[in-house]
Amino acid sequence: MRAHVFPRKPTYCLAFKPGLIWVRCRKCGRPHEEYFGPRNRDERAAEIAFLRAEYQRLAALMNDKQKKPARQRTARRGR
Repeated sequence: MRAHVFPRKPTYCLAFKPGLIWVRCRKCGRPHEEYFGPRNRDERAAEIAFLRAEYQRLAALMNDKQKKPARQRTARRGR
């Protein structure tokens, strides 16, 4: 079975397992192996950084919702 060759290096996401992938070279057109994973090669640190950023984003969202007063509903009148 032949390995898949990517036309360009995809961006890393936590959903993918780090490893070596084949990427087509822009200069020569031949496939070369490249590392696909977090830049510092530490999977755990990348996951912790992602979870920390998501926690801060959600905390800010919840904080904004608590600051805004709830909109009062007006009684609907029949037409």
